[in-house]
Amino acid sequence: VQTIQNYTRIARRGNKFTYSTIDVIVTNCYSDFESSSVLPEKIGDHFSIKCVLQFKVELPPKFEKISIRDYSSNNIKAFQTYLANTNLNSLFECNQVDTAVSILETHLNRYHDHFFPLKTIKKHVSFIYKPSQESLAAIRAKKKLHRKFKAKLQKVIKSNCGSCNVCNKCINAHLAWDEYRKQRNLTNKVTKNNKRENLVNDLKSKSAKNDLKGIWKSIKIATNTPAKTNTQPNVDENNITAEIMNKHFCEVGPKLNATVPVHRNFTYRDFLTNSTASTLGSFTEVSSDKINNYILSLSSNKAITDQLPLRVIKSILPIIIHSL
Repeated sequence: VQTIQNYTRIARRGNKFTYSTIDVIVTNCYSDFESSSVLPEKIGDHFSIKCVLQFKVELPPKFEKISIRDYSSNNIKAFQTYLANTNLNSLFECNQVDTAVSILETHLNRYHDHFFPLKTIKKHVSFIYKPSQESLAAIRAKKKLHRKFKAKLQKVIKSNCGSCNVCNKCINAHLAWDEYRKQRNLTNKVTKNNKRENLVNDLKSKSAKNDLKGIWKSIKIATNTPAKTNTQPNVDENNITAEIMNKHFCEVGPKLNATVPVHRNFTYRDFLTNSTASTLGSFTEVSSDKINNYILSLSSNKAITDQLPLRVIKSILPIIIHSL
C-alpha cells in the first residue's frame, strides 16, 4: 500500500509547474500506520514526508531477581557458636581418613542450609542502570524522607483526627510529603540523566573501537528490542551439519590409533625401570599451623567444597582446625 497521497515534488518548466508524487512510502502493514503526510519543509525541490507508526516500546526490566545464600556476619557468628558447642569426638576416634573427612563434610553441610538460608536480591541487568554516586545519594535521601513521611502519617492515623489539616500532626505530615515528593522527582530526573550518560558513553567507546555489533546491542538493550528469531528453522540442514560434525569427531580416535605402531613382542613391564628402591621417601608431619596458614593463603573467591564458600571456612577454621 502506498501511504503518501499528496504531491511531493514541484518542478518548473518554463511558465508551467508540474506536480508529482515521486517520494513514496510503501508498506504491507498499513494498519500499523496512524497517519502519513507531506511536510512543508523542502530538501532541494522535494518536500519532506512523514509517517506515524502505532507501536509501543516496552521498557526493559530494571532489575533481575536472583536467589543467593545469606552469608551475613550474624549468620556466620551463629554458625561459629553452634560448631563451638558441638561434640566432634567421633572424628578423633576415626582411624580412616576418608571416613573422617566424610563425617566432617556431612556435619557441616547438614546445618549449612539452616544457618545460611536463601534470600532474593535484585541485580542490575545491564550497563544502563549502573548508578552514579549522585544517583545513589539521591536514592538514599528519597528513602530517608519516605521513612520520615510514613512515621508522620502513622502519628496522624493514631491520633484519630480524621486528617483535619489543622493540627500540628497533619501539617507535619503534609510538609513531610512535600519534601519526599520533591526528592522523588529529583531522584527520577537524576536517574534518567544517569542512564542517558551511561548509554552515550557506551556508544562513544564502542564507536571508537568500530564495534558495530556492540553498538546495535546497546541500542537494542536501551529500546528493549527483542532479538530476531527464525520462526521456520531449516531442520534438515541443521541435522546434516550435526551429522558431519559427529562423524568427524567419532573418526578422530580410530585415525590416531591407526598411526600408533604395534609392538607385539613387548609388554608394559619392559618400559618400567628395574629399580626396587622406594621413590616415595618419608612422610613429613602435618601440623595444624601449616593447615591454617595454607587455607588462609587461599583467595576468598575460590571454592574448595560444593556448598561452603571459602570465606565461611576461614571464619570457622579455629574451631575445626584440630579436626583437620
